[in-house]
Amino acid sequence: MSLTIRGEEFRHLWALRLRAGERILLTSGVGLCAIAVLTHISKLEATLRIEEVHPNYGEDTRRVGLAIGILESRERMEFALEKATELGITDFYPLACEFSQKKTISLERLQAKAVAAVKQCKRSHVPVIHPPLRVEELLENSKKWTTIILADMEGVELRGDTHEASTLVFIGTEGGFSPKELTALRADSRTVRLFLGERRLRAETAAIAALCRV
Repeated sequence: MSLTIRGEEFRHLWALRLRAGERILLTSGVGLCAIAVLTHISKLEATLRIEEVHPNYGEDTRRVGLAIGILESRERMEFALEKATELGITDFYPLACEFSQKKTISLERLQAKAVAAVKQCKRSHVPVIHPPLRVEELLENSKKWTTIILADMEGVELRGDTHEASTLVFIGTEGGFSPKELTALRADSRTVRLFLGERRLRAETAAIAALCRV
């Protein structure tokens, strides 16, 4: 099977200065990766021959989500998404927390950042980017998640994989979760309160640290 690449994706390919005969990895973003050989390249397009197809390449069998308060800094929010994508999340929930300075975010930009991160780390699935929700709204609509991990200074330490089929990690915004939000999260029977150490971490750092423990 052969295919031709033009436009923006071709410009990415052209920048790599690849030559005919070299192999590259393609991703559909919805579950398939393919190993392809570059058979022809010009200044406008490239032709590839698909040699192997691998379902769920680079993916875990578990479902892991990240729910993080919308940060005032767009760059920091996008950084959190990029690193979480590299660490294997399947879902990303921006939270409109009570203490969030911003309540809205560009889903289009987040989607583009997630796609770029998937290419970087060679995954076959792009995480689902959900529209902003309040903490209480997400808890009410999170029945598919068997475990909730809450980064909490009063929590416990976790070591290694929790081995849960589906885990949703909650990280607060710059000002943390409000007392009302914490009460709702702690009251949920699925919640495990995770202690990340004595240091006060930025939200994006806490997200990375928590995802490395689940």
